[in-house]
Amino acid sequence: MIWRLRTFLLLLALAGCGEDVAPQGEDYANLFASPAGLELVAEEHPSGWGRADCFFCHPAQRLHLVNRSGVADLDLEFIRNLVRNQGEASCASCHGTNGVAP
Repeated sequence: MIWRLRTFLLLLALAGCGEDVAPQGEDYANLFASPAGLELVAEEHPSGWGRADCFFCHPAQRLHLVNRSGVADLDLEFIRNLVRNQGEASCASCHGTNGVAP
């Protein structure tokens, strides 16, 4: 009998997992409005400055999900495909070197 109660409680807890809302991804507001625009600078990226492993802190599946740029025709699907195909090598084309020597 106790195992039935435990199973019921486990199933009840698992039923609460998940989200019904569309994923919002990482929110850094409008990067175009920052002092250096899209390009990363040490002052705005202190923890990650000089690191080449962008996806360690910024998982690719959470990037470029919502257009926060104010640019109406920003092609997020194209950007996501670029990231998917080129991986971390795609980051520098928009966000600069992040202090990493080429």
